[in-house]
Amino acid sequence: MTVRIVSLGAPARKPETSRFALLVPAIMLGLTACGATGSQGPSTGSPAPSASSTTQPSGTRPASGSPTYQAAVERWVTQILEEKYTKACLSGAPVLPPGKDANTLCKSPEVLKSAKSLHEAWAKPGVTLPPRGKVVVTDKSATGDQVTVADTAVELDGRTLRSLELVGATGNTDSFSLTFKVQKHEGAWYVSGFDLKV
Repeated sequence: MTVRIVSLGAPARKPETSRFALLVPAIMLGLTACGATGSQGPSTGSPAPSASSTTQPSGTRPASGSPTYQAAVERWVTQILEEKYTKACLSGAPVLPPGKDANTLCKSPEVLKSAKSLHEAWAKPGVTLPPRGKVVVTDKSATGDQVTVADTAVELDGRTLRSLELVGATGNTDSFSLTFKVQKHEGAWYVSGFDLKV
């Protein structure tokens, strides 16, 4: 399958297919680095980088969670769109696998690059970004303490994240999907990562 992502308004410097090919591994690396896979299932990309210490290093306040899984996704996506990449990553610290240091993971160049790639995928010309543009999760059906939310159920300024990700795409994009993993921990919800399928 060939998926071509074109950034509207950007000058053509190199073939966009190559740009997309670089974007996908970067996102997948960041997803696993932020604890998307851990011990909860098969990896969707490169293995998570090793980190020592604990999830909550000394001097780091635990991230406060959200009251619902919808609010957790809305908050996380908003932080990415506001370019608060480290803060978004750190917000999932309470659900990182044991032995992973949130500060080390969330300041790594790979994770920051992945977060920037997501920002570029969603922040398209003509779309109002937060704080004026609102992120809304329309999914209300998930149950349990670990849920997934599809990018088709997350809207920014009235458009789904999926529609923004595929702006300018050519070819068959039916298999493309981005799904957020959300986990409940001690009564609060956190985005633990997400899966990208191409």
